Amino acid sequence: MNKDQEVRNMLSENGEERVAIKEIKNKIIAQPFPILEYDANKLSITKVKTDIYPKRKQIKRCLITYFQDVVVKMETSYKIFEAFKLRIEGKRPEVYQLDTPSESIYVLLCPLGAPQAARMLEILSAMGVQKFVVCGGAGTLDDSITGEKILLATAAVRDEGTSYHYLPPAREVAINENVRQKVVACLQAENQDYLEIKTWTTDASFRETPDKVEMRRQEGCATVEMECAAYYAVSQFKGLDCAVLLYAGDVVHKEGWDYRNWHSRNDMREHLFDLAVKCVLKL
Repeated sequence: MNKDQEVRNMLSENGEERVAIKEIKNKIIAQPFPILEYDANKLSITKVKTDIYPKRKQIKRCLITYFQDVVVKMETSYKIFEAFKLRIEGKRPEVYQLDTPSESIYVLLCPLGAPQAARMLEILSAMGVQKFVVCGGAGTLDDSITGEKILLATAAVRDEGTSYHYLPPAREVAINENVRQKVVACLQAENQDYLEIKTWTTDASFRETPDKVEMRRQEGCATVEMECAAYYAVSQFKGLDCAVLLYAGDVVHKEGWDYRNWHSRNDMREHLFDLAVKCVLKL
C-alpha cells in the first residue's frame, strides 16, 4: 500500500472521503490519531466576531480566577463591579472591573476546563487584553505540599485536548521565561513563600487512576488541574503574557483522595487573589 492510499484510508469513513486529500496532504500530515494532526496555519475560519466583542476600553490586563466566593465577596463590598458578560452559549461568564491606584484591570470568573480557558483568552485578546494572570486551586500529588504554599506553574504536561490545536504535539508546554521572571520578582518583593512547579493538565478529573497518578509523579508533576496547558499554549500561539498561580487543595495519590476541605480555605483564596492582582500589574 503506498503512502497516498494509507492517508486516504485514515481520512475515509464508510468508503467516502471526508476531505480532498490531494489538497491537504502536503499541509497537514495525517496521523493515526486526529489530535496529533496539528495545523500551523494561523488563519482560522472561525474567529471572534469583533462586532460582538468590540474593544470596550483600553484595559490590557486581566485576572482570571476560579474563586467564585472571592469574587462575590468583592462585588458585594463594592471593590469590583460587573462591566459586561461574555456572549457565549449557556451561562454567560461575568467580566468585572477592578480599579487599582495605577490602572483598571478586568477580573473574569472563568468556567472550568481547557476549552473554556482557551475561549476566554481568544475573546479577551480580541478585545485588546494582552496580559493575564490566572489564580485557582489544584489537587496536589505530593503530600508535603500544603495549602499555605503559593505555586507558580512553570510547565504543564499536556494530557488534555485543547493545547494540540495551538501548538505542535509535545509532552509539555512551558511558561514564557520573561513572564516567569516578572512573576517571581513580584512574589519575592512581597516576601511570599512560593514554589515553581510542573503541573498535570487533564480533561477528566474523575479518571485520575492510581497508575496514572504515579506516572505523573515520577515525571515531576506536583499538581493536577484542568487548564494550565491550554493557557500556556494559547498564550504562546497568540503572543500573550500569561502566568498560572495555584494553591494546593485536595491530595490525589495512589492510596486514595483526601479532600482536605479545600473550598473552605477562604483566607488562602483571598490571599492568592490579591497576589495575582499584584503580579498582573507587573507584567
